[in-house]
Amino acid sequence: MTKVTADEISKAREVPVIDFIQANSIGFKQESNGPEPYYRLTNHDSLVIKGNKFVWNSQNESGYGAISFAMSYYNLKFPDAVKRVNEHEYLSKTVIQEQSKEKGPFKYPKYLETDNTSKIKEYLINERKIDSRVVDWCIRKDLLAQDKKQNVVFKWKDSKGDVVGADRQGTVYIGTKRGTFKQIMRNSKEDGGFTIDVGQKPDKLAFFESPIDMLSYWSVKKERLQNTRMISMSGLKIETVAAAMKDFKKDGHEIKKIISCVDNDKAGNEFHEKMENLFKKAILSDQRPKQAKDWNDLLKQQKPMKVQQSYGM
Repeated sequence: MTKVTADEISKAREVPVIDFIQANSIGFKQESNGPEPYYRLTNHDSLVIKGNKFVWNSQNESGYGAISFAMSYYNLKFPDAVKRVNEHEYLSKTVIQEQSKEKGPFKYPKYLETDNTSKIKEYLINERKIDSRVVDWCIRKDLLAQDKKQNVVFKWKDSKGDVVGADRQGTVYIGTKRGTFKQIMRNSKEDGGFTIDVGQKPDKLAFFESPIDMLSYWSVKKERLQNTRMISMSGLKIETVAAAMKDFKKDGHEIKKIISCVDNDKAGNEFHEKMENLFKKAILSDQRPKQAKDWNDLLKQQKPMKVQQSYGM
């Protein structure tokens, strides 16, 4: 059993929540100015930090200080959370606030990529059960990459093919509440996301909470999915929906259907209600998974099917 001293506990209690978040490369953005600004996580936008307090609305959790945050976010016991907080060196509060305001252009770190994709293929196909044809197609199209830490990199590309952001997904279980490392790369386009067009003339937009769910949906639908632009919001972001619709029309496409593929949980259901308030029933299609929490869970419930042909898109 992990043991900590009184000095270790005292040291960890002095660490501001936002410092701990920054040190662990958890994406966040500042949403207000003034003497006590508040911040919101980019990958879990229902988690808000103000001062040294945090509230995670979708999980019905709240707390005070870095130790409490580490316990909640990483699902750690108190001694392990203290150790986790104390294992970092911290920048000053002034530097943290200035870094959170940075709005520089996104620069994709191509130098961190490796030519070997075996680890991400093993993770996506064998563990997450995503169709091998989907994975191979995404790699060929330079939408998926493996970095030097064996993470999956989901590249966000615009209509010109430029990389405007990226998600990183760990392939190794690290014993936290979320299971594996997850991150949105710094300065990724705020209202962007991992995007794939299925078909030459898409007339439908489908929205997901994560790239894994998006590729799982494609795997489940297989050849039935046609003329659809799929977008991962990397969370629940109505601004991403608005931006995607604007870009879709700018690319010359007519929107015939908007498909809600968010998780079947409290946060996903609340987001779907927002969509219902914004769009007419005739245009909004509810495709939340009915017998599972998310599309990856639903995919893993299915029996393995033989690969019949390659995707040609």
